[in-house]
Amino acid sequence: MTKMSMIKTLSKGAAGAASSYKLVLLIWFTTLILTLAVGFPLRSFLNSTFGNTMAVERLRDGLDLGLAGDLGDTFGSLMAAMSAGTVLISLAGFILFTFFAGGLFRKFTTAWGGLRVSDFLKASANNFIPFLKIAILLMVAVAVFSLVIILIPALIINPASASSNAGPGLMYLFIGLWLLAMPVWLFVADYARRWIASTGSGKTFMAIGAGFRALRENFWLSYSIELIVIVAGMAYIVLVLWFTVAMPDRGGLVFLFFIATQMLFILRIMIKAWRYASVCQVGN
Repeated sequence: MTKMSMIKTLSKGAAGAASSYKLVLLIWFTTLILTLAVGFPLRSFLNSTFGNTMAVERLRDGLDLGLAGDLGDTFGSLMAAMSAGTVLISLAGFILFTFFAGGLFRKFTTAWGGLRVSDFLKASANNFIPFLKIAILLMVAVAVFSLVIILIPALIINPASASSNAGPGLMYLFIGLWLLAMPVWLFVADYARRWIASTGSGKTFMAIGAGFRALRENFWLSYSIELIVIVAGMAYIVLVLWFTVAMPDRGGLVFLFFIATQMLFILRIMIKAWRYASVCQVGN
């Protein structure tokens, strides 16, 4: 792999993601509607629970254990509602992104220009089940890999670390290996999605096999583009955390803050589209 080929692949991927801005906005709008559908009922529940009390002011300073005692059973209902809402949004988000990934990969593997919204949605529907299988297999593979690389060594090293200072150092080594292996798993899954989108076949294991073959044939290029996009994603997370700390309390700044958070969410989708488009350039 040459440095120029990596830059060329990432540049073409960025251009492909930028040309898909209409599809990115469609994904953002759909996700926003879903979030509001869950958020508004939860907000109504909060308003009916707290009313004009000082509970909201106390929650702004962090979780107040005294508030739990004051609310009694209502606090348990509040926690249950928030937990259920979080799980629902996370699950729905996972399904939505898996669904829309089918359309994005179809767009990035189409040689003849753009992709109409109707074709995008049709490709998303056709690729949903194979993409869902790939996502589940990826999660299982990462879970098993984490068990072997982190959990089992931790159980072995922990008793021995009481009499040795080498234990923490070894665990850092294993965690480092785990992090370095993540681009490999992501590339195999992404290329498997590319294979399904380009061939129209729903054979999941054949697609994963194609992902491993592509990784072997272009290892450093494949690994580098995934690593760079992952680093960009981590930088995005740091930006979001920094931005969240500055959340205003009231007034017109709240609306501006909402607009800014939506811009950040669109950026997140663009980074994911950049990754997909870059993977689709490998081997071309």
